[in-house]
Amino acid sequence: MSKPEDEPQAKTIDTELNEILRHYMTGVEDQVQQAKNTLRTEIMPALRASGVANVEAAYSGYGDSGAIDGVQYLDKSGVLVEREKIPATLTEQLENTLYEFLPAGFEINDGGQGTLTLDVQDGRITLQHQENEVVSNDSTLEWEV
Repeated sequence: MSKPEDEPQAKTIDTELNEILRHYMTGVEDQVQQAKNTLRTEIMPALRASGVANVEAAYSGYGDSGAIDGVQYLDKSGVLVEREKIPATLTEQLENTLYEFLPAGFEINDGGQGTLTLDVQDGRITLQHQENEVVSNDSTLEWEV
């Protein structure tokens, strides 16, 4: 049990922790906003010029490692756009930007996987995410003999 003289120190620690978390979350929000701006002003216009209407990026991770596994480009009809039609620099810029929208910690422990879809026409990103976890069910049996 804490003593009354410990309360001011606990409040100071709480205040400092809240400030650290607020600063971290502000940084995350700034990165996402910058990624949105990059998509809107640079990447999406270039994708439209290449005939791309939708981008689907599959990702996965576990054990402290994760990555975007593959990206598909689709036209308005849902037909694959050949990767050769997409400039390599655009592909690299797109993938680097999409990382900002992946869920934090998707690569930690049992990890997770999913698909990030960019609707180039509507300017909307949809994240479908699955989180993995291991479940243990313990039981104990006892008999009298």
